[in-house]
Amino acid sequence: SSQSSHTSGCFTGDSTVLTEAGIHRKLSELRIGERVQAVDASGRTVFSEVLMFMDRDTHQRREFVTIEAEGGALLKVTPAHLVMVWRRERSETRYVFADRVREGDHILVHVDGTLEPRVVHRISATLAEGVYAPLTSEGTIVVDSIAASCYALIDSQTVAHLSFMPYRLVEKVIALFERSSASDTLSLPRHEGIHWYAKSLYTIKDYLIPSNWLYH
Repeated sequence: SSQSSHTSGCFTGDSTVLTEAGIHRKLSELRIGERVQAVDASGRTVFSEVLMFMDRDTHQRREFVTIEAEGGALLKVTPAHLVMVWRRERSETRYVFADRVREGDHILVHVDGTLEPRVVHRISATLAEGVYAPLTSEGTIVVDSIAASCYALIDSQTVAHLSFMPYRLVEKVIALFERSSASDTLSLPRHEGIHWYAKSLYTIKDYLIPSNWLYH
């Protein structure tokens, strides 16, 4: 829930994403319908539509994990959020809860059009006001040049992404019937706090997901 870092994953409001228009947009100003930089299933950067904010609370004060990597890349994210980590010994990428990323790990940083592994050299904790959790069609997002999941709490990007499939399908159907221009479809979220769909998933997760898959 919005009240606990154990049941949601968010970024800070002053974190930025790159839009398809080439604008670095603060998450506090990001609109539903905008296309932002994300990572597709093959590991390439693409621009993906923002479908909703799973959580958005402009006034809540929360603890964030601050991950700093070589070259100056820095990400502030809640502990239960999934971050993309490159495993050098296996030459593979996996999703790891933010508070389990360690100094010496490699995170993926967007540099000159590609994602490059960069060594994490400092992990710390900080308090900040405002929590924002945008959901893209890809289920991933590049925030402050660092690749991350849109999801949290469940230790499986695949399961988390599948759980939002019904919502994505409904959004596609609605889009087929919309006749307005792209500029008219952009909007700030109307809700404050957790989106109703995400809230419903949080309610049933304990009955459907094995305990050892959940963040504790």
